[in-house]
Amino acid sequence: MEITKNKILNGELSLYQPKDGFRFGMDSILLYASISNYVNCIEFGSGVGVVLLSLAKRFPKSRLVGIEKDNKLISLAEKNAKLNNLDHLNIDYYCLDIKTRKFLLELNNSFDRVVMNPPYFNSSSVLFSKNKYKKNSRYEENIKTWFEAAYNKLKPKGYLNFIFRSDYLNIAMECLSEKWGEIKLFPLWPKKGKKSKLTIIQAKKDSKSNVNLLPGLILHNNDGSYTKTCNDILNNKCYINLN
Repeated sequence: MEITKNKILNGELSLYQPKDGFRFGMDSILLYASISNYVNCIEFGSGVGVVLLSLAKRFPKSRLVGIEKDNKLISLAEKNAKLNNLDHLNIDYYCLDIKTRKFLLELNNSFDRVVMNPPYFNSSSVLFSKNKYKKNSRYEENIKTWFEAAYNKLKPKGYLNFIFRSDYLNIAMECLSEKWGEIKLFPLWPKKGKKSKLTIIQAKKDSKSNVNLLPGLILHNNDGSYTKTCNDILNNKCYINLN
């Protein structure tokens, strides 16, 4: 597997990632920027460690756990921790599939924050990617298993943060309908006047509060450059407030 080295958060983090296949993008950074007020955090599909290492940099006293079913990506995540002098912090990676019985029985009611960027396509309705890494990150036959796993891992009243395609929000809301509340929808608008393609969502376990649609964030100006707020978030100068 060929790898490249890239910098994020205004150069504060350097990360190795696969040259081909699924590569992290601004959605991972925006998801990271939506997370606050936690002690123990677990990420499903942690990849090369973009979100967890960004959190470790910002909250060095927190406990972080990454679940990733591809051992090669875990190796890169651990390498990235050393690269950024974060390997002495409380960060652990486990090579597990969140749908396996082993994972479903472990670490339950242990975290006050779950983070995930779940697959959003069903392989029966779209062309299947031939690239293994893209396939694993984008396609899921039963997306409900991700939400069930998140519910089980969270402590009572813990929070789930995830990012989802806006045109599939009906699926996300169906998965959240019974056991979740205090749901915040934060749309990401490509440009002013353009429809949202992705939405950051925060939900609270066992809450009965209503759904709130927030103003969201416009990512680009008309000339294609980042808006000031988006640029500040990508450069770790401010964060997304979902409270």
